[in-house]
Amino acid sequence: MSPLKSVKKTEYTQSKAYSSIILVVLIWGTVPIIINGVLDYFSATVYSAIASTFSVIFLLFICRRELGEITGKYLKVAIPTGLFMSIAELIQKIGLPFTTPANYAFLENLSCVVVPVLVFFLTRKKPSFLTIFSSVLCLVSAFILSGINILNFSIGIGDLLCALAGILFAFNIAGTGIYSGELKASLYILIQLSVKAILCWISVPLLHVIKINGASIVPCEFTFAPIPLLVIALNSLVSGVFCWILRTKAMRKINPTAVAVIMPFSAVITSVISVIVGTDALTTNLIVGGSLCLVASLLSGVANSLESKKG
Repeated sequence: MSPLKSVKKTEYTQSKAYSSIILVVLIWGTVPIIINGVLDYFSATVYSAIASTFSVIFLLFICRRELGEITGKYLKVAIPTGLFMSIAELIQKIGLPFTTPANYAFLENLSCVVVPVLVFFLTRKKPSFLTIFSSVLCLVSAFILSGINILNFSIGIGDLLCALAGILFAFNIAGTGIYSGELKASLYILIQLSVKAILCWISVPLLHVIKINGASIVPCEFTFAPIPLLVIALNSLVSGVFCWILRTKAMRKINPTAVAVIMPFSAVITSVISVIVGTDALTTNLIVGGSLCLVASLLSGVANSLESKKG
């Protein structure tokens, strides 16, 4: 390896990695507000299929001179982690009609407590007490943010599917953090999103054809409109390409558990923006849950720094 290449590698510090993750959280927190009106033109499955296809097209253009660098190692890591991510999103879409938004918002964040367990089994590296505590605190904050009444909390098929999706998301985060460190982020994400695009297009007719009580699980709805398609394209470039590459690169310096704890803070950003624009009211759940989520994120960062110094 040449001295120049060595210098470039050391330039990407842990502080830059955290700056990248914070930027991703801010962007992903604004996405639901931006695309809210777009979903009037497309069903969830069609939106995902179009968005992931745009992302793949952008990445093919960005990586056009580097496609020859894709080796079996890329495929061995990116295809499984891409499958975990894609199947998780598919299961979510199936489960959503059979659960409540509050339960879904809580169960999606199961990944923050599953990731440290997976990291331990895959690397045999025991998580610190602070890491475990921040993960549990993150899940508690998600429970409070969702506004679930613990006395009326029940588990149905939709809840089980959303919980399974949260666990599968954890496999994606843990696998990316452990095995993708030596892979070029843009090529890695290209393979992941290609897998997602394929499964999304399969799910569009599949979830429309399969009916429960005479209704499609997720109906296939599409209205051609240039402006919404442009919004999807821009969102795919920013949140679907730029943010995924940033997150993947950041995970070379930040352990998967810290990422799993920090990422749910995007939901807090969404809620805060909703309050500012007047679409939601400021609630005690948002104040308490958001504060705990912020504390969990900071604690996970401290735990990651301490582990880095020891390692």
